[in-house]
Amino acid sequence: MPSSELLSQATAALQAQETLSWKVGQTDVNSCTSLKNKIHDCLNTLREQKATLEGSDLDFKLPKLNEHGLVELKQLTLMHIPSSLTDDVRDKFKILVDQALDNECKSLVSITLLTCPWYEISQRERGEQAKHNILLVVFSSLDEQFFSPVNPQIREQACILDLGWLCAVELSHFGHALAKGRTRYLETVHSRDGALIWETSCWKELRQNLTYRNFISTHSFLMASVGQALGGVGKKKKNGVFKLREGATLFELCESFRLLEHAENALNLATSTEEKDGLSHFSSQAKEKIKLFYEHEEPVKFKYELFDLLMNWADEIKKSITVKKSVAEKNQETELEKVIGEWLMRTRLQGRKLMPLPALSDSHSSLVQLMKEVGGPVARMRPEQILLVAVAGSAMYNLSTPTSDVDYLVVYAHPTELLLSATKKLAETHESRGVDKTIEYGAYEVRTFCEMVLKCSVVILELLFSTGHKYTSPMWEELAQHKSCFVTEKAILQYLGLVKNNFKLIERRKHSGSPSRDRKLFYQIFHKLHSLQYMMTGQVPPVRLEGDTREFIMNVRTQDEGQWSRENILIAAKEQYVELREKLCGRTVRLRENPDYELCTNWLLKVRGIDRTEREC
Repeated sequence: MPSSELLSQATAALQAQETLSWKVGQTDVNSCTSLKNKIHDCLNTLREQKATLEGSDLDFKLPKLNEHGLVELKQLTLMHIPSSLTDDVRDKFKILVDQALDNECKSLVSITLLTCPWYEISQRERGEQAKHNILLVVFSSLDEQFFSPVNPQIREQACILDLGWLCAVELSHFGHALAKGRTRYLETVHSRDGALIWETSCWKELRQNLTYRNFISTHSFLMASVGQALGGVGKKKKNGVFKLREGATLFELCESFRLLEHAENALNLATSTEEKDGLSHFSSQAKEKIKLFYEHEEPVKFKYELFDLLMNWADEIKKSITVKKSVAEKNQETELEKVIGEWLMRTRLQGRKLMPLPALSDSHSSLVQLMKEVGGPVARMRPEQILLVAVAGSAMYNLSTPTSDVDYLVVYAHPTELLLSATKKLAETHESRGVDKTIEYGAYEVRTFCEMVLKCSVVILELLFSTGHKYTSPMWEELAQHKSCFVTEKAILQYLGLVKNNFKLIERRKHSGSPSRDRKLFYQIFHKLHSLQYMMTGQVPPVRLEGDTREFIMNVRTQDEGQWSRENILIAAKEQYVELREKLCGRTVRLRENPDYELCTNWLLKVRGIDRTEREC
């Protein structure tokens, strides 16, 4: 059966279900709640089916491990310790890791076998010593994954592929966690002798520039080590007493001792992760106890003895930790973040150069003035960061009144170098709004803008659909040429959702004490219904109103007697809404269900200065 015929059938099924949903929605709510939920679920399934058939279901791709070879890779991981790794074994590790991440990332950065030397001394057999090993792989994701327009929480899911014994960590996540003082990642950079299985020149550079001594001497690392050591095995009771957590294992106790050893090294400014010649009293006593594990007749009592020793050692270390960071410690952490950040950028780019953005338009000088007028963080940005400055709301609709506020919407781009070298989450939204402000603004980083465009946010789509903005960059104009690609069924749903929500607020008399805000709900309904008349036929709606339509909606906004009374315009609004819904249900063809994800991603990559011809796939 031809794909066009399948698409026609999918469209017919979806339209029939849309009609059923609309008709059932007109019936008594209480008696049909269960049926409505079933219809809603079916609608979503049918939309997904049609989107798949038409190819509009493209979305962010989460990387996944290829299962081929994972069993053998796990066997290798859980049978070796650093001293047993030969060149042949390392080569086998590399081959199997390549298979596991084949086509799922841009490149590997390092492969390290993480072990706990404290636990090893409690075991006689190599198999037992390697029982809790972790193979930690650092990889660099594809450009379209790293610069993806999706929500950061979704993208974060792509940063760690964790099977317990295998942990593949994306480059940016690794850098962020390292800057926060995560011990596991420090141990990956400065691993035990023989534990490094494979590395790139970039990884070698990081190990040279990020010394163990400089890292562990930071206040963040010291606090994290002690906190993780206690939290890993202990639990505070209701009476406030800190006790050994029920079920805590010998391995977990060994992990805690290992963390305290790092903290002690930090206080003593040790220069390597290997054992020092002169161990502290607590360290040497703990290791002697752990070596006696096999001879101990009462394992439970033995764990409590180890826990008491752990607590005493932690108390001794905490006495030496300053409560607040000194200026020198803050400067040291800043320098550490700089080293990690510059390394992240070099590793990500791999020698590539970022493409320069198109030259600023002739309105450069007026743009600077606009940025000052908007104020806040926008005024401190570089002009080339600004993609759009628009006066939104009623002014954009040509429905403003003398009392209307000025509401700016700004789309800007973080410098790509800043994104590539960031070791902390960067703010992507700046807003200043309130009834006491004559100038309001919302400024959105281009990734956030793209995310909202793909979600079909009405306010954001109207920015794209509208013309005559205060300032548009060449990059904005390039995206605006494809605005029709964002007139979709998903957009229609969002517009309808706004209309239905306004009806609910009107019927609940949400703003009965504020006539102007109440009237705003009405004029928004008529404005969106007017836009939907165009969108349902695939046309870009005219955001700015003219002629009779503008005159009608201005009367809705400003008049309140006769035909413009609240009761009469509510009747008129419902009639228009019902008529539109009937037309939507009566269609024999539909628009594409979703906006063009690939178009949006490619445009975002271009804003970031990434040349697709040089990207590795």
